[in-house]
Formats: sequence, structure tokens, C-alpha cells
Amino acid sequence: MGWSLAQVQYSHRFGSDIELCEVVVVIDRNAHVTVLRKLPLRRTDIDVPNVTEWTPLDLADTRGTGEVDIILVGDAYEDHWLEVITVQNSSAKTIFSGLGYYL
Repeated sequence: MGWSLAQVQYSHRFGSDIELCEVVVVIDRNAHVTVLRKLPLRRTDIDVPNVTEWTPLDLADTRGTGEVDIILVGDAYEDHWLEVITVQNSSAKTIFSGLGYYL
């Protein structure tokens, strides 16, 4: 594999609003950082947020190749989806994006 996955989130409530900021990155052996998803600092309504938040769900060999892929969950107000990202040579590529699940 040769890399690590990291996520950092910040949130702060202001009455009926919330400030959110996050980043999901891959860090390789040479400390090179590849940003997979980011949400720059933004203030939005706490009940109906106008942002997409990302959360790592799993690391798995999704293609049966022996290589580990990253599975992320995307959450927006009424939209939820899964994305599978492969990382090779400090480069990330989305290989699957499926919209429409609900838990």
C-alpha cells in the first residue's frame, strides 16, 4: 500500500448556523500529500446544510487486483453516495461514484 489515509474536520455552531471545514488526504511514504476531498470553511444552515461532507468508510480490494482502494461516503442534505478511489504513484482517481443510497 505505501500510504496512509487521514481526515480532519472542524465544526462550530452559531445559533441556527454551523461552520464546517474538512479535508480527506492520502499521505505517502515521502510525506507527499494528495487531497482526495475538501470542504473549505463555510457557514451554512444547521438543519438544511448546503455542503457535502466526506467520510472514509473502508479500505478494500474492490477490483480483486490485490490493491487497496479507498471507499468514501458523501453526505449532502438529501443526497448520499459512495465513491471508490484508487491511489497509485501519488495520484488519486475516482473509479466508482454511486448516488442514491439512504440509511
